[in-house]
Amino acid sequence: MKKLLSLLFVATGFMFVSCDEDLTETFVPGQLTDQVAVTNSNELQRLLNSGYNILTNREAAVFTSVFTDEATKGFNNGGQGVNTEIVFNIFPASAAPTTIWQSNYFALARINRVIDFSSRIVAVDAADQALINRIKAEALVLRAYAHLNILAYFSPNTKDDAALAGILANRIIGTDERPSRVTNAVFYTQIHQDLDDALAIFAVDGASTSERYARPVFAKGLKARAYAYKGDYPNAEIWADDVITTSGIQLATTAQYTDMFWRDTYAANREIIFTLHRTQQQNTQGGNLHNGWCSVRPNAGGSPFYEVGRALFNILNANPSDIRRNTIIAPSSVIDPSYQTSADYLSTDRLILHKHGGVATGTNTWATTATNANNNGHKVMRLSEMYLIKAECRAAASDLIGTATAIDAIRDARYGSDQALPVYANVTAAWKAVLDERRLELAFEGHRYIDIKRLGVQAGISGLDRDPMDYNTDGLNIPGGDPANLPLTSHKWALPIPQAEINGNGGIQQNAGY
Repeated sequence: MKKLLSLLFVATGFMFVSCDEDLTETFVPGQLTDQVAVTNSNELQRLLNSGYNILTNREAAVFTSVFTDEATKGFNNGGQGVNTEIVFNIFPASAAPTTIWQSNYFALARINRVIDFSSRIVAVDAADQALINRIKAEALVLRAYAHLNILAYFSPNTKDDAALAGILANRIIGTDERPSRVTNAVFYTQIHQDLDDALAIFAVDGASTSERYARPVFAKGLKARAYAYKGDYPNAEIWADDVITTSGIQLATTAQYTDMFWRDTYAANREIIFTLHRTQQQNTQGGNLHNGWCSVRPNAGGSPFYEVGRALFNILNANPSDIRRNTIIAPSSVIDPSYQTSADYLSTDRLILHKHGGVATGTNTWATTATNANNNGHKVMRLSEMYLIKAECRAAASDLIGTATAIDAIRDARYGSDQALPVYANVTAAWKAVLDERRLELAFEGHRYIDIKRLGVQAGISGLDRDPMDYNTDGLNIPGGDPANLPLTSHKWALPIPQAEINGNGGIQQNAGY
């Protein structure tokens, strides 16, 4: 089935509404049925902006939080997730895999056209040609990013070159084509080729220094992330070190950290490597990041249908000096110290999430759902992830002190003071420390599902860490949410290929178990 998608080009602080409309084939990724008329660098930029805009989709972050052990049923829950993600029910027709698949491939449709048109536009002068080249480079980085997302969610094993990833969309796909999935090896080769090509262009033609653009430091960070997903730790460490030591970006202070998440205020060269920006004009309940967990605003009065999981809260609450505790947990929360014996756990223990658009005190949160109101951008990559990849690389090398040193750098920044260097008894404990720190640092940003999938075995965990009150009969009474129902061996650690894709592309291979 074909869907009509208006080209609303919103990115990097400005808006353009296209007078053209294009048709996108739902079930064939990377494909548009009609060519979009692009004749100059200005139009090429606008087309790329639409790709940025499509990627500002919250589904991965929300799905990850609810399906794993970050979020739980909220006191204003109207049925959201109770029969699906919370209890690990996921099928080819489910919303989460469909949205994650389509948002990345719809973006790739725009991105591939940018790359194609960039070689056909006649520049007006040398400066214009350099601009066209830079736009192409950004498109190459975004293409690598979208392909890595597909691989991470839909491949059964990100470290196995022979495992299937998704459909390679490195070109404009014809309306009569029904492409098959290709292997991780093919995806990784394309990802690194795109990133290398982009970096080569940036080196000659320059690049933006704004965190709102797919700039060189993001390309380098993506190489580190991709190599880490693959388990190629020598290369992952090379690129993580490059970003840490040469980018000029530093970890945020405690004050900068909350400003970054609550108000989208970014201090110069602090923390943010790349963010998918959203404008006030884009404010809609169906698109706002904070509305993935609440109906109106991120506080107790904003109708939160998901809350912070009790197990995660217990970890955060044990360290009140850690800025991540107050960044995640809203001041409007109601904390029941006797929650384990509460006769009405849902009402007496309200752990409100306000990481995206919250406020230190009071009820007037920065983000809310209203016409032309504030709504948060997506922090796609931050410097702390590079330190976490560095820690992962050191664990892979059995360097316990090196692992601790990388993690300690993050903790020093989050506590605002020097912290004792962690000590690990063995390599398994070091891997567990990496996974645990990623859980705190990257909570509600869309990483936990992928992290458990690829690091759970090395960390020696059996599965999710949910508090029994979030699923047993004495608490929320959602027995299907028992982590025992999602062992690390479950096929559900790879999302199903969406039914919409299968309906239109019958030859595509479905993941095992679906």
